[in-house]
Amino acid sequence: MKRHSIFTLIFVWYCLELFAQFPKDEIRAVWLTTNYSLDWPSKPVKNVNDIHEQKNELIGILNRLKEANFNMVFLQTRLRGDVIYPSKIEPVSPFIQSGNNAFANYDPLAFAVEECHKRGLECHAWFVTYPLGPETIRGKENNSPTLQKNRDKMKRHKGEFFLDPGDPQTRTYLISLIEEIVEKYDIDGIHMDYIRYPGADFPDDATFRRYGVGMNKSDWRRENINRFVYDVYDIVKKKKRWVQVSSSVIGMYNYLKESGGKHWTAYSMYQDPERWLQQGKHDFIVPMMYYKDNLFFPFIQDWKARRNGRFVIPGLGIFQLDENESNWSLAKIKEQIQYSRDNHMGGNALYRAQYLLDNKKGILNELMHNYYQHPALLPPLTWLDDVPPLPPAELKAVSSGERLFLSWKPSRQPNNKEVFYNVYRSERLPVNVNDANNLIAARIDSPKLSISIDNFMESGYYYAVTSYDRYHNESKVSNPVYFVTGIYK
Repeated sequence: MKRHSIFTLIFVWYCLELFAQFPKDEIRAVWLTTNYSLDWPSKPVKNVNDIHEQKNELIGILNRLKEANFNMVFLQTRLRGDVIYPSKIEPVSPFIQSGNNAFANYDPLAFAVEECHKRGLECHAWFVTYPLGPETIRGKENNSPTLQKNRDKMKRHKGEFFLDPGDPQTRTYLISLIEEIVEKYDIDGIHMDYIRYPGADFPDDATFRRYGVGMNKSDWRRENINRFVYDVYDIVKKKKRWVQVSSSVIGMYNYLKESGGKHWTAYSMYQDPERWLQQGKHDFIVPMMYYKDNLFFPFIQDWKARRNGRFVIPGLGIFQLDENESNWSLAKIKEQIQYSRDNHMGGNALYRAQYLLDNKKGILNELMHNYYQHPALLPPLTWLDDVPPLPPAELKAVSSGERLFLSWKPSRQPNNKEVFYNVYRSERLPVNVNDANNLIAARIDSPKLSISIDNFMESGYYYAVTSYDRYHNESKVSNPVYFVTGIYK
């Protein structure tokens, strides 16, 4: 073989090896929208049969997300002054339940959390903050119970109602809702949205005169948002330290020369997520980077410089693939995912679920075959807890028919720390748990796993298990067990 051919083969092999190295820790999130029935449910509950339909519809969505190796769902829990669960504070959304029918022991949020956890998916309660809905609905004045209750602390702005961020009562009211969710449900996170002013011309002059004495109005507005963020973070951590606090923010923090022109930025809309991270009052932020080219790549670098040891997860607008939106090519989304990985951003979030599940321009196939081939763990929240759990013991493997059954003995964890399990498989020892290609199951909630096997194919694998806590700390690896398949004559 000629020398240059050998070098060519070596180069090709090297490139294939690089491509095969996927991150083991990566947030793979999707926004699941309940408002206007955009993602789920397709229709509200009117009777018991509708409950079963709603449940089965959600199960189908979560099964597909699990199959595609996603690991986090932002489920829209508070919409516009209404919620998807039986609340003592706000009414149930008409997109979840029609009329005044009782839920008949059906709690959509509790069901969603349970079904997410069955599949190793984290469920974060997506919480829309200040918007309360339009002034009119179907030609009639919006007269929802939430508006009636909050008339003293809301404003009209461009055809919509908003809670006034500068009114201290707004902060108290919203925190009471967040406390209700955190106390009542086994959620993994609170994910805030629209945590900003709707525009510079928001009619809050009277509020500013009352509460902003001696301050610049722009600084006062940012401080109103900051104070709310800080209070939310502290209260959530006091109740359940493992519940993550995050926000979707405007995709550009501030103006950059490379972007040209003027665009909305987080800072110009009175968000200061860089400060939230600096003050340790967010676990991660998700900039809504629904742009391309010079409105995307320079801002990745900008966000990367501002993350202060926490996570900044680029939110990608896969809705832009739609012909009725910007009609992007799939290549645009692919290069954004790859650029996020190349810059070690820690993952991506996709807006929104229906475009993903419709496989718009092949986006779901692309993820499953070229980016999300293997499961991924979530990156550890070391600022909350950096103590790894103890590993499982006594791993066993037995087969029956075309199934392999793994089981192990859970280790007794200090302080009764709740743990899940990750399962690895390798052709050689030691089982390398740092290789994402070896991870076959993540965040299992019971000490057993069933795997499909082919008894007609001769193969042998070492299996090993780790413990994994709610702060995403992983234990040392268990002792391995070896199992061989194949029919021998």
